[in-house]
Amino acid sequence: MDNFNKNEKQLYFNHLKGCIIYIEHGEEFSSVTLSIGHENTRNANFCMKSHLFKDAINGYSVGDKVSVKYYINSNKKNGRWYTNATLLSIEFQ
Repeated sequence: MDNFNKNEKQLYFNHLKGCIIYIEHGEEFSSVTLSIGHENTRNANFCMKSHLFKDAINGYSVGDKVSVKYYINSNKKNGRWYTNATLLSIEFQ
């Protein structure tokens, strides 16, 4: 899924490596959760619209070591900020 970038204005994106620990398929949005870090591991969840997620996650399963590209966005609702990491691409490490 290397063709995620539809323009040439932004060439660099956030990048993380980790192990898939959970895959969730939803109606509108789906997500994959990675265990990241070395000595102090933590979880990171990446979401994507479900109609794109099927193709992006095809062939991957829990336990696979992967590398993901993503971007973050934040929205303020009821006086609180909420931040999402949106999955752009995933590949085996």
